[in-house]
Amino acid sequence: MANLTPSDLKYLTDKLTVRRSELEAMVRADAACAGHDNLRRMGGEVGDPGDESAALQQTDLNLAEMEGGARELQAIDRALERVREGRYGHCAECGCDIPAARLDAYPAAERCTPCQTRHERVYGGRDVTPSL
Repeated sequence: MANLTPSDLKYLTDKLTVRRSELEAMVRADAACAGHDNLRRMGGEVGDPGDESAALQQTDLNLAEMEGGARELQAIDRALERVREGRYGHCAECGCDIPAARLDAYPAAERCTPCQTRHERVYGGRDVTPSL
């Protein structure tokens, strides 16, 4: 597994697992709030079109946060799968080792920095990972 020591791998795996638990709790809480029909509840509180616009904007922000959390959960799940398969820490594009400092900063990293930069230039930061 790349240039990671067993203690590095355990540290990063633990970091991924803790973040996964945090995100699951956040997504569950956000989904519960969304289930209460925030817009309708907020709509009853608004007194003018400006307030309604603010309520709609807040609802959009809440949905975007939920989507971001779900995407990060998927990235973490893919990283944990790579750990199980012995591929963690290797760039998905070029096969080189991903530096430990990059993995420490973003343990779900799939690419080394040069390949990630190239990927973002081509895809504009969009997630192009196929759904399973």
